[in-house]
Amino acid sequence: MLKYEIVNALITRNRYRRYLEICTPTTGFRFSRIHRPSLHWRHRLMYRCPPSFQDGSEVTFRSADEQISHLLDPALPYDLIFLDPHHTFECSMRDLQAAFAMLRPQGTIVVHDCSPTAKELAGPSFRPGPWFGVTYCAYVDFLLSHPDLVYYTVDADYGCGVIVKTPRDQASASRYSELGRLWRLERNQQHDMFDFFHQHRRELLNLISVRDFLFHQKVRLSRFSRLTELRDNLESLLQS
Repeated sequence: MLKYEIVNALITRNRYRRYLEICTPTTGFRFSRIHRPSLHWRHRLMYRCPPSFQDGSEVTFRSADEQISHLLDPALPYDLIFLDPHHTFECSMRDLQAAFAMLRPQGTIVVHDCSPTAKELAGPSFRPGPWFGVTYCAYVDFLLSHPDLVYYTVDADYGCGVIVKTPRDQASASRYSELGRLWRLERNQQHDMFDFFHQHRRELLNLISVRDFLFHQKVRLSRFSRLTELRDNLESLLQS
């Protein structure tokens, strides 16, 4: 299942009408696949974006550098905000905080690249080729600073985090607190968090399968995604 399919499933299930995507010219890539007919607003904010950049889809708000605060109107709340940030910690955390401020109550943030697959792809500085950066660190730090929020991460497309602007029950929040304490302890002692993250990935991310996501949202997997899932299952069987 791909990131835009997760976004579309949430839009359909929750009857969302106002959508914002925050990305860069080297992230996102699927704005044209977001369901337009069900939306009143479908906006895209792109930063690190040259004035001449075009990809065939609307760029509603454009910034040539990494500044975006001047483009955001707090009076314009969104139902769903999709983040595929520049994968430094600073940009990822800034985008999370900006999205949360623009999100209406009961709205949802979807964050791409929350579950990097290999340590060499998860460095803090940009590298040519595949690079997930430390968005995963910003995602976990953000969740720890908002322990009352409902969240989970779909185990698909390098990890798609789903944060709902609604409080969760106290029991699940308390179960997360001890792991959060250990995360902060590690963060204070070392810069590279990937090994700790990898060891506790499922608990930190509240990782769920595509099947569980679809069951919870009461939507069906697309034909393309079913074929992708079948291929992945066959590869797993061959490797076992």
